[in-house]
Parts: sequence; structure tokens; C-alpha cells
Amino acid sequence: MAKTKASAKARGGSAARTATGSAKGSAGSAPPKPRVIVSKAMIARYDALLKAFREARGTEFGGWDAAYEALDSLLHSEPPLYLAGGFKSAKAFLTATLPGVALSTVREGVRVARHFNADDEKKYGVRKLALLLDYLEAESGAQLPRVHIDPARTKVGVGEKRVPFATLNFDEMRDAARRKKSGRGRAGAEAPGVRALRQAFGGSGLGNVAVQCKAERWSLGRIEERQFADLGAALTGYAKNLKKAKP
Repeated sequence: MAKTKASAKARGGSAARTATGSAKGSAGSAPPKPRVIVSKAMIARYDALLKAFREARGTEFGGWDAAYEALDSLLHSEPPLYLAGGFKSAKAFLTATLPGVALSTVREGVRVARHFNADDEKKYGVRKLALLLDYLEAESGAQLPRVHIDPARTKVGVGEKRVPFATLNFDEMRDAARRKKSGRGRAGAEAPGVRALRQAFGGSGLGNVAVQCKAERWSLGRIEERQFADLGAALTGYAKNLKKAKP
């Protein structure tokens, strides 16, 4: 059991240990990766989250959400907390923690729990919400920031219209996500500068903002009121860079 193993080593050995093996390499080998120090605090955090995951798993949807939020922290903290359990990779940790569950299923659950609450997951279903995330990421051109998304207030492009996510069935949401992803892959499908502006937004915590340009008219969408100041600063900075780039 990873938790017992980690705790026993920490309390029976030194106050901290490394989690990548020897730093020495043979002649001609690739440079070793930096060694991660696994401290007592890191082990305690790992133990607490693993306990929370196990206690929440298998209960109602509120428990499912809590379980996958704990997994998110175990996998995506910096450094990854699964190192405190003696695991060298996320795959090794997930294989031991959720045997028989496909890694793609786990990653999908982590994404959904990160952006939606338990009520959303129960009402719309995890798979449909995962498709909404696929759609939003394809639309924004960047990974979504760690923000809560309200699906009841989110609209999806269907043909020439934008319709509420809640009115779409699973097949319609899947088709919308596929079209959005395939549209981003076509050469010339986007106006010059759209991707650059999306990247600028993503680096400013504005990855959820949708950017479109048709016939030299720009439009922004899905902006939250709390983001107004950051959005203004990002646009000002982007405009200054454009001005510098012009001959």
C-alpha cells in the first residue's frame, strides 16, 4: 500500500528523501533530472489527500467530485505529490491507485472535477461536461485556467447560432466539439493574430476568453466581470507589441 510505504520510510528514515534516483550518470548518458526532495510535509500532504480520495470514492456524486479533486492535487501539484508515495510517474501512481480504470477515464474525470461542481456533474453527466471542455479549449486555443465554469450560462456554437449548452443533448454536444476541433485544424481557418492573442490571454490567466475575427471584425466572449482589469492590461500589452512589430 503506497501510503503505508511512504509513511514508514519517512518516519523510519531521514527527515527528507529524493525521488528520482541517483544523480550520477555514466559517460555519454543524458544529464540527470533534478532531484526532488520529498519532505515530511510533502508526505503528510500526500497521505491526507490519498485518505480523502479513498474515503470519497464510491459515494454519491459529491463524493466523486471530491475524490477527483484530490486526485487532481496528487497529480498536478508542483512537485507532483505522488512522488511522496514512491511512484516515479503519474501512470505508475494511477495504475496502483485505480487498477483496471483506463488512464484516459481518470484524466477526463480530473478535468471535469476541476471545472465543475457536483451538482453540474449529476445534472449533465461527466462525459457531456468533458465534451464541453473540449469545445471551450478548441475555441480559446489554449488550456483552460483553473476556474469554475457554469454550464447553465455557457453557450455553444451550432451552425450560425450560439445556443445554451443545457439545451444540447449528448450527440449534439459531441458534434459541436468535433466541428470546433476540426475547424481549428484547417489551414487558413483563422485570421492572422487570433492564435497569438489567445496565447497572450492564456499567459494572463484569461484562457477561458473566446477570440474570433471575421471580416476584420474582432469579437471576444465568455469574459467574467472579475477579469475586466486583467483583460484591459492584456489587450494594452498586445497592442503595444503589435505597434513595435510594424515597420
